[in-house]
Amino acid sequence: MELFDEKEKTKIKFQQVQVEKNYFLGEFKENVILAVRKQELDGKILREVVEAMKREDAILLKISRNISLKKVKVYIDEAEKIGIKYRLVDGLSFVGDVGLVVVSKLSFNNENKEVILEKRSQPYEDLGLPAYFSQYEGQKICRRHFTMIMDRIPLYTERFDKLDIFDRLMGKKCPICEEERKGKKK
Repeated sequence: MELFDEKEKTKIKFQQVQVEKNYFLGEFKENVILAVRKQELDGKILREVVEAMKREDAILLKISRNISLKKVKVYIDEAEKIGIKYRLVDGLSFVGDVGLVVVSKLSFNNENKEVILEKRSQPYEDLGLPAYFSQYEGQKICRRHFTMIMDRIPLYTERFDKLDIFDRLMGKKCPICEEERKGKKK
């Protein structure tokens, strides 16, 4: 009876590994440095992905063909700059919402570790800021919103610039203020 149980356990474990491999674009989870969901790939580069590609053990960037090229071109360009190989992949057996994977030549003991990058807006939401703050990273924002970020997520202030007097004279407005105005009109 025990032999049958061991055989059944091995079969179940094999099936789980295959499902996991199909989830990570054909890679075993233990070789995944970082994975990103398709909905997070919007044409803006995620710093975490660049950092993962720059790691010494990173050897490959895999991207799902189900994603528009204009949304992932920034990663392809970055991979070429860094000197890491990239591959666009598709497969009928691929399941789930993972759209990009940075692969390591080494295996990790990451069975219980989350390798999928949290959604871009999550840190903002966790600290009580609206999710749309994440949409305006890399842009100039007003002093009030910059201060909100500085108070709640100081490390994220480097992701924004402050509007200055010249910007205001040229008619530039804070995109977060504009987002708030849109929300009040509804």
